[in-house]
Amino acid sequence: MKSLRAKLSVIVIALFVVSLSVLAGLNYWQSQKMLTQDVENEIALIAQTNGEAVGMWLAEHKTELETISRSPVMTSGNREAMVSYIASEIKNNKLYENIFWTDVKGNYIDTRGLAGNSVNRPYFASAIAGNTFITDPIVSPGSGKLVVVIATPIKAEGRIIGILAGAINIEEVEKRVLGIKVAQTGYAYVLRTDGTIIVHPNKELMNKANVNNDPNATPALKAAAEKMLKGEKGIADYQYMGVEKYLAYAPVTGTSWSIGVTVPTSEARAQLKTFAWTSLITIGAVLILASIVIVVVAARIAKPLQTLEGVAGRIAGGDLSITSINVNSEDELGRLARAFETMVGNLRNLVREIDTSSELVAASAEELTASADQSSQAANQVASSIVDVSKGMEEQSAVANDTSAVVQQMSASIQQIAANINEVAAQSAQASAKANEGNKSVDKAVSQMANIEQTVISSAGVVANLGERSKEIGQIVDTISGIAGQTNLLALNAAIEAARAGEQGRGFAVVAEEVRKLAEQSQEAAKKIAVLISEIQGDTNKAVIAMDEGTREVKLGADVVNASGQAFLEITTLITQVSGQISEISSAIEQMAIGSQQIVGSVKRIDDLSKNVSGEAQTVSAATEEQSASMEEIASSSQVLAKLAMDLREAVNKFEV
Repeated sequence: MKSLRAKLSVIVIALFVVSLSVLAGLNYWQSQKMLTQDVENEIALIAQTNGEAVGMWLAEHKTELETISRSPVMTSGNREAMVSYIASEIKNNKLYENIFWTDVKGNYIDTRGLAGNSVNRPYFASAIAGNTFITDPIVSPGSGKLVVVIATPIKAEGRIIGILAGAINIEEVEKRVLGIKVAQTGYAYVLRTDGTIIVHPNKELMNKANVNNDPNATPALKAAAEKMLKGEKGIADYQYMGVEKYLAYAPVTGTSWSIGVTVPTSEARAQLKTFAWTSLITIGAVLILASIVIVVVAARIAKPLQTLEGVAGRIAGGDLSITSINVNSEDELGRLARAFETMVGNLRNLVREIDTSSELVAASAEELTASADQSSQAANQVASSIVDVSKGMEEQSAVANDTSAVVQQMSASIQQIAANINEVAAQSAQASAKANEGNKSVDKAVSQMANIEQTVISSAGVVANLGERSKEIGQIVDTISGIAGQTNLLALNAAIEAARAGEQGRGFAVVAEEVRKLAEQSQEAAKKIAVLISEIQGDTNKAVIAMDEGTREVKLGADVVNASGQAFLEITTLITQVSGQISEISSAIEQMAIGSQQIVGSVKRIDDLSKNVSGEAQTVSAATEEQSASMEEIASSSQVLAKLAMDLREAVNKFEV
């Protein structure tokens, strides 16, 4: 496809086809999802409402029988009255096929006068226990129809006296369930606890077929049936005899039954076919209309481009005489045509300027050739001078190297001296610090000796006081000893008087004896105390003498320490003076070291500068040689430029302006 119109048409139509196809696919998928959800919700609602309706129908009859069982006639125990009463109830309610009364032993009698025993019937045990029981559907032996038996206890004065049971025809349930229609062939059915089908559109399956034994049942159907038999509600999809189906199920309220509503998937999704055909027709119509519009629009876009193509061909052929382009629009193509007109005008002016400039270039090239020759000669002279400068700089660099070596040696010696002086200064500072510490220690020792002196003086006073107190204690002991002697004499006198008194004074004699003994012991203790006090007084006198001697020694020690402190103070002063002088010497030497380093740096900079100048001189010499070569190349290039200027003028003459 060489036509732009065809390319635009194909691309846009292809985008429309893809977009509409994707949109239709999404709509179809969303519609299928929504339709499926609607169908599932519909059949689920049908199953639930009908399960509740059947349960309510059974609950009504259950309540009805419970009401009958509580009537006075049924609780009276009169059989004839009870039979007559339940017979009238059957006439009033045609759904009851039979109502019968059973005693606590299972013996029953019905309205037809038939009797028997129902103790082995499934409802008896539950009803006799006090519960109302609804049986699964059974075939009535009288009518051959399916009935359910509702059994409720009869109570009198709080005790169970029998059972009232009614057999109800489930034709009403059949009519309700079989009346459920979904789509064309969808239907409903009812299962009992063991999986037996109670109600089904196919009469042959009722109360005979069992879903658990169905050979055509798939695993999906069996799984759904298990949930139905457990009393659950839900939705399932399955395949039965090659047909895809939906199934909604719900329990029948108040029973162990379950109702299911099934519909073929194809019928549930029948509306999707109509929707699909409608979507395809709509897409086709939209594509046809869009194709016509796209072709017309592409033609309108391509026509101005064809005009611009012709103009571009004329420009490519060198025709710059175009002043206007026949494209009348205000869109991008119109602006492109105006841009073409501006471009042609600019090119026309540019060609004229190039023609004028080429003449100037040819003249300038001749002048440049002459200037290049003169520059080449001057460059050769500069190169010769630079060589001489480079030799002088090399000699200066050698002298600078020798000077730098001498100054570096001198700088190293000064630095060593400075290091030694610094070490002496550090040692002087340490000595000063130690002297200060010694002086402080002496001050502390003086203070401590003063404290010791005061302590010794206080101790001497205490010992002197102790001597005085010991003397007082001696006097007290002498007094005690005298009292003990007198007490001893009194005790002897008392003993003598007691002996004179005979038997009357014996007790007093014993007391006098004990007093005498105590007096002797007190006198003995007083003697020992006197000895100890005498020893203490001797020791106290010795302590007083020792304290006096210690006080004198402490005073001498304090004088010695004070003298040492004065000596330390003088040493500290001398060390401080020496340290200051050393610091001044160290500062002077450091300044000399700094000056020598500056000299070394200056010499090195002179050496580096000489080397740099020498290197730059060589570089300049090389550059001068290169400049000379360049001047020769410029002369050659100017000749070539002159020739190009002539060629340019010939090329410009080809344009029609």
